[in-house]
Amino acid sequence: MDASKILLLAVVLTACAVVFQVIGLASPYWIFADLPSSKIYSGLWKTCLDVEGVDSACTDLKNATDWLEAVRAMSILGFLALLVSAVATALKLFIMNEQKPILIVAIVTAFAGAAFILISIAVYAAKMSELNTGDIYKFHFAFAFCILGMLAGLGGGVLMLIEMMKG
Repeated sequence: MDASKILLLAVVLTACAVVFQVIGLASPYWIFADLPSSKIYSGLWKTCLDVEGVDSACTDLKNATDWLEAVRAMSILGFLALLVSAVATALKLFIMNEQKPILIVAIVTAFAGAAFILISIAVYAAKMSELNTGDIYKFHFAFAFCILGMLAGLGGGVLMLIEMMKG
C-alpha cells in the first residue's frame, strides 16, 4: 500500500478531533467556580455541586435556555461532521484510493465540523461572559477539549486540501 503520509496524518488528526469533541460534549466541565466552601462545575448537559464534607451531586440541565440548546446542537453537528470526515479520510486512504469525490467530502465535512464547533464555543463564551459579571466562573478542560477538537479538525482539513492539490 502506497499511503500518502499527508493523508495518514490527516486521518489521525480528524480522529483526534472526534475524540476531543466527544470528551468536550460528554464532560460536565465547561466552566467551574471555586467558592470558599464549595465547587460548582457545569457543562452542556449537567451541573455538579461539590460541597466540603458532603458528597458531590450532579443534576441534569433541564429546561435549557435557547442559547444553550443552540450550543448543544452546534457541538453535536460539529462532532457528526468530524466523524464523517474521519471515516471519509480513512476510506480514501485505505479503500477508495482513486476516488477524488470522497476526499472532497472529507475536506468539506472537516471544515464544516470546525465551523460548527467554533459557533458553539463562541456562543457559549459570549453568554458566559454576560452571566459571569463577578468573574466567578472560569472555563475548564471540556471547553478546551472542544477548542482542541476544532483546531485538529481544521488541521486535518488543511492537510487533506494539500493532498488534493498535490495529486
